[in-house]
Amino acid sequence: MVKKLLIKASNSYSDNFQIVPINTLIPVRIQSEIGDFELSINIKNFDGSKPHAANSLYNLGDQYYLDKTPIDPEKFHKNEVETSQIPNLTFEVNFRPKFPVNGKEFSFGNDFTTPIKDYVPTTLLSAGLKFFNWFINSTVKGDVYCDKPFLYGPILNSCTYMSIDEDMPSKQSVLDTSSQKFPENLNSNVDNILKIPEFSLERKKFFNKLVNCENFVFVESSMYKLKFDTNFIKMADSKYSVSLPTYNNSTFDINVSKYANDKLDNFNWIIKIGGYEGVGYGKLGLVVNFSLVDE
Repeated sequence: MVKKLLIKASNSYSDNFQIVPINTLIPVRIQSEIGDFELSINIKNFDGSKPHAANSLYNLGDQYYLDKTPIDPEKFHKNEVETSQIPNLTFEVNFRPKFPVNGKEFSFGNDFTTPIKDYVPTTLLSAGLKFFNWFINSTVKGDVYCDKPFLYGPILNSCTYMSIDEDMPSKQSVLDTSSQKFPENLNSNVDNILKIPEFSLERKKFFNKLVNCENFVFVESSMYKLKFDTNFIKMADSKYSVSLPTYNNSTFDINVSKYANDKLDNFNWIIKIGGYEGVGYGKLGLVVNFSLVDE
């Protein structure tokens, strides 16, 4: 048997899951107690499980689904695509809150609902946590040794791109890996009192100060465009690996898939309010479950 990726989204850990079409830019819509979400995911060289066969593409811009049936061009953006420039993994989320959400409490991250310490070497877990703190987000909080491991950080310093009530330039999401090159408009947020940098890298540094996160409020009158993309994570051909940066701009790939088994076969990407203490805390908004299934 071969293990292949199955990607689902919900507003909980247990039910209401929808299959997420991959590389189509066609969103799934999730309603939750904290607000409404629209989610689309792109994965370079995606070879998913059977539930994805008739709704997902191997790469963004392909003309055929995984089951070889042709796409309906009317459903897709008519942008030119340069596959070599697409990040390994991209989340694009539209979020409209149902009530004001404090920026310090609005979190994004990963978690597991089963222990991983019995299956993944301790040294690798420790290195992974340090990697997140040093290279990705110094405000990330987590515990990779507990029964339900997690890593959460404020969404304001996690996203590659953010905007209010407007999309990125039309070709950006399919042509350019560098979301941070495009100006953002967070200063137009309702009742904003901050001087937020216009570009992503500076915005992330700005919101690494949690007092700045605390002074930003996501309001129910606005739609927030949230994008996260990375080349540190690879899911090509249903093989999951993490790339750690080394010297001379090179990387060292760790094959995470080899640790998968009947008990450790899935993990989640999470957006929620609060709950930095771990899984089961806070108010859930969006749960995106990645699992490896036998075929």
